Amino acid sequence: MVPIEISGVIFDLGSTLIDFEGNYDHLFLVGLEAISDSLRDQAIEIDGQDFIHSFGEALRQYHRRRDDDHVELSSYTILCQVLHELVDPLPEEQVLRDGLSAMYAVSEAYWTPKPAAHTVLKTLSGAGYQLGILSNAGDEANVQRLIDMAGIREYFDPILISAALGIRKPDPRPFHQIREQWGLPAQAIVMVGDLLEADILGAQNAGMHSIWLPDPNLPDASQHTHAPQPTLVASDLSQVPDLLKSIAEKG
Repeated sequence: MVPIEISGVIFDLGSTLIDFEGNYDHLFLVGLEAISDSLRDQAIEIDGQDFIHSFGEALRQYHRRRDDDHVELSSYTILCQVLHELVDPLPEEQVLRDGLSAMYAVSEAYWTPKPAAHTVLKTLSGAGYQLGILSNAGDEANVQRLIDMAGIREYFDPILISAALGIRKPDPRPFHQIREQWGLPAQAIVMVGDLLEADILGAQNAGMHSIWLPDPNLPDASQHTHAPQPTLVASDLSQVPDLLKSIAEKG
């Protein structure tokens, strides 16, 4: 078999290039308090506890549902739906987006780049690989800030976020969008991510190779019946450049 040339690498963001070092449940509640305070500071007449309960429950229900239908509604859309029931008229868009920024700022402080992130990205970029980000997230601005906070924007084109696309991995369409932008066959692209049911299955659906970088904080999902099987597995992000060469050599 003639070895193939791997020319493009798509990265997930959270728990792949950056790590979360906080208590999610606690920070979720603190974030809800932050957006409530932000809205009320702008003279939006809401009962703080009523809003926190309604918006928090709407987000929880949506987060459970979106992994089933792979449809991504933005946090802004959900916020508008909740506020339609609480205030009239709806506040100006910028007021709501400022509130969301206040909410996400709480958790953003707990994300840091993986130790090997800059070295790996510099190595791959210098070797001529095309690099992209494909992230499942409910707020595009949140992800863009995290990318800038990590100092990695220069390496990536494109950067696709499900909140802007309206669809989530493992839907193959955003994978194909990147492939078409790069002008590469699917077999020349590798997806690197931490979630089997999103990153690895998405790459599989799009006919691409994949490298699974398991999150040590999550249960091992690879033993589940019918779990998607990655092309290769990395125990650390630093292994990715050598694994890409291995995929190319195996063809």
